[in-house]
Amino acid sequence: MNPDRQWALDPSQGVKPLDFGTDGVTGSVDPSGRLIALNTYHERYGYVTLTVGAPFPETERYHPAEVRAYRRSLAALKGFGPRFSQSVTRQEAFLLEHALPYIRLHFEDGTPAEVTTFAHSYGAVQLWQCPHPPRWQGRLSLQRCAYTQLTEGGPVEMPPIESLLSFKDGVLVLENPALPIAAAIAGFAAVEAEWFWQVDGPVDVDLPGQAGVTALIYAFGPTAETAQRRASQLAAQDMSLLLEQELERWRAYVGDADRVTARGLVYSLMLAVPVGETRCLLTDHMLLPLSWNRDAYYTAIALLDQRPDIVRQHLLWMFELAERPGGMWGCCYLANGHIKDKAYQLDQQLFPLLELAEYVSAVGDQALWERLRPYITTVEDTLLRHRHPQHWLFPTDETPADDPLTFPYHLSSHILLWRTFSRLYQIEQQPEWKALAAGVRETVFEHFTVDHQGHKLLAYAIDAQGGYRLYHDANDLPLALAPMWGFVETNDSVWRATIAFAFSDQNIGGYYTGRLGSVHTPAPWPLGDIQEMLIARALHDTECEQRALHFLSEAAQWDGALPEAYDPAAGEVVSRHWFAWPNAALTCLLQRGTPPF
Repeated sequence: MNPDRQWALDPSQGVKPLDFGTDGVTGSVDPSGRLIALNTYHERYGYVTLTVGAPFPETERYHPAEVRAYRRSLAALKGFGPRFSQSVTRQEAFLLEHALPYIRLHFEDGTPAEVTTFAHSYGAVQLWQCPHPPRWQGRLSLQRCAYTQLTEGGPVEMPPIESLLSFKDGVLVLENPALPIAAAIAGFAAVEAEWFWQVDGPVDVDLPGQAGVTALIYAFGPTAETAQRRASQLAAQDMSLLLEQELERWRAYVGDADRVTARGLVYSLMLAVPVGETRCLLTDHMLLPLSWNRDAYYTAIALLDQRPDIVRQHLLWMFELAERPGGMWGCCYLANGHIKDKAYQLDQQLFPLLELAEYVSAVGDQALWERLRPYITTVEDTLLRHRHPQHWLFPTDETPADDPLTFPYHLSSHILLWRTFSRLYQIEQQPEWKALAAGVRETVFEHFTVDHQGHKLLAYAIDAQGGYRLYHDANDLPLALAPMWGFVETNDSVWRATIAFAFSDQNIGGYYTGRLGSVHTPAPWPLGDIQEMLIARALHDTECEQRALHFLSEAAQWDGALPEAYDPAAGEVVSRHWFAWPNAALTCLLQRGTPPF
């Protein structure tokens, strides 16, 4: 196969599994092209997976070290696929149109094997070309996704792993009646023997294969019969035509974007999960296939220019489907709209409103504005119930890093609050929105401004009684965006002193070897480098902007994916090989210039 547009991946940039997906069906293959996971929406459990990975031990939910170790292990899994008698001497990996994994394996006799993988609405297709007869091997199970959080807010029920495995007419079917869900894999060599296994836990698969072309068709279904029918129907289609259609779709969407920007566009679209007529936007598909309003906002803005229809569907998911007990959005959600963590975070209440304002401003969808307009009043009333009795101060239980706060009033969330109601006022001139925004801005400078070593700067958090904390975090983009938004002038001495503190050794827990990070994961974060780019643009500091962009390029893995945190010396991922937010935010910045964050 010699596609016109293929991007060779450089293993020195950090090898991770390669991802694919469409319409909420997502998956990953290992560097040899073998499937490590294929995931899909589930009405009860949010997201489920056909995977070679072991389940996360439920007893370790509240042990961050074990959570981190499990996450790292997912990036090193060896997948389900062909094993050959000959040794592989060289591997090559490509992304077709920045979206479809394409792998070549070179054997000791000089012959190559190759595989291209892409998703479809019910599962995935793998087109294998094998010069030697393989054995199709791997350990498979159907599980609820692990949802491994560093700050566990309450585990989701984990159904047992029960495996009912059958093989007939070249189709392998795996069921887990405890979920319930089934997956079928069509395309194996048909043999006369039929068989059925039933085991507790994952099941080992070992099937004979043939040299030549093998199209493996994966399909999910609520029952074994449905999954098998879907796989068989797709197997009867022209695979070459399906592949070309998929390539053309991504070609039209991505265009000529560089690898890191393309990752923001591609991964954002992959994570848009249909839920009825709405869509949930996940934060990733492997580690935390959950939705945070914060992360989803940046993903939505990355999609806004090319796929405003998805942003509209996501707004409907947030306002009309996602649970809001007492009028408040939760900290994070399952894809089905059920709250996963209930902690009250101020910024999570604001991002849906800001996304609505940006969408309506960009698209002019007055019908959606009128449909969702009553919810704005409900959220506003909820916010005002939490307001400080004397001041325009609004508390939060946690930071945007999901960490608890000693002082309840958080700086960047108040800047976001000002931005949100300023943008709402631009759409509909409600006097109370203008007053709220003006009151918050005045209060920030009155109550968050503190003296530090002869300079006035803004505290990270305060208690409105004289107590404060000096700190700045990679998750707190609104402070870096303040000049772009018009919250401050770029020559504002207080803002400049705050930024100087943030990017200095005085920022204990937030500053690492010249770069901005977070106490949540002590290391530099790409989100911190993005903040540096935003600040540099505001100050017209081209050299600083290029330096930050270089840091981001170094942090990006071979497919362009930016992690949560990285080791700048070794160039390795410290936390989260999969994380949609930083690529989406960078894509907004690079494509829009002045992003409506």
